[in-house]
Amino acid sequence: MRNILKRSGAKDTDLFSHQFRRSRLILTVIYVAILAVILFSSATITRSIFSQRLTERFHSYQDFRGPRPKQMPAPPDADAVRGDLLQVTMVVNGFFLVVAGGLSYLLAGITLRPIQLAYNKQRQFLSDASHELRTPLAILQTNLENEREATKNPTTQNAIESHLEEVARMSHLVGDLLTLSRLSDGKNNAQKMHAVDLASTVRTSVDRLRTMAKKHGIGLILEDDNQHISVLSPSEDVLMEAVTNVIHNAIVYNKDGGRVDVFVDVQGLYATILVRDTGVGIAKGEITKVFDRFYRSETSRSRQTGGSGLGLSIVQSIMHTLGGSITITSAPGRGTSVVLTLPIHKAS
Repeated sequence: MRNILKRSGAKDTDLFSHQFRRSRLILTVIYVAILAVILFSSATITRSIFSQRLTERFHSYQDFRGPRPKQMPAPPDADAVRGDLLQVTMVVNGFFLVVAGGLSYLLAGITLRPIQLAYNKQRQFLSDASHELRTPLAILQTNLENEREATKNPTTQNAIESHLEEVARMSHLVGDLLTLSRLSDGKNNAQKMHAVDLASTVRTSVDRLRTMAKKHGIGLILEDDNQHISVLSPSEDVLMEAVTNVIHNAIVYNKDGGRVDVFVDVQGLYATILVRDTGVGIAKGEITKVFDRFYRSETSRSRQTGGSGLGLSIVQSIMHTLGGSITITSAPGRGTSVVLTLPIHKAS
């Protein structure tokens, strides 16, 4: 049975590859045909207009059989003819360039429509699957907790604790997937923005993570000068999620007895949140990869702390939604600095 399934899967893959190559060949033929029609039309119209102008020029200079008039038209020179050719060529080719641009836009939309449809289906599946997984995970967690309370066997309790950790990790992953699905939805991104107190949001995020930092032996320091800075966000929770994820990473990927400093500042028309840690740092080649979904620079530590590799992807998506940006500078063994930049609202 297993071999039959393998052969069936191979046939499906080969069929898809064949259809992809066939579609690619058809599109190439269509594009070449359209280009050939445009070039032929351009050459034909250019020749027709230029020939007409050339005829008019030579028609004004004709061979008089009688006595020559006092004001004889000057014969057309080479520069004038070349100027006519250049002018006609630019006008005709400019017109067809606009036509080609419009056709290319329409064809690109038709070509990308199946990709957009597949992306929408994938996003909808991700959202639906995440929603469906939340209920059984909650039931499983409740049953495991009840079983842990009922049993007195240390071995059984240790096994249940291990299962609870896996359930908690899976629940965290499902929550992150739901967040990414919500952020990638164009309708949600277009929702109404409200003025949010940035400094207050950062203070709340830091206060929520102080217990975790103390548990890891990390000093968590906030410096914001109690200033009032307003930024636009769909809600305070969205902004708080971005700030919390960055500070959480700074705590998790820190050294024993390390430190995390959080600064809130204003630079011109933008507000900045700087999160600087004394942690393990990130290699230069990995800085661009940390925004990839499910990417984790230290897999073992991420697994121990329940990390899913989606935190910075969520932060980047939130910053994009809020019209801001995120930048990271780091070096192995020297810590990491993350800067969140947001445009300041006029209410500040």
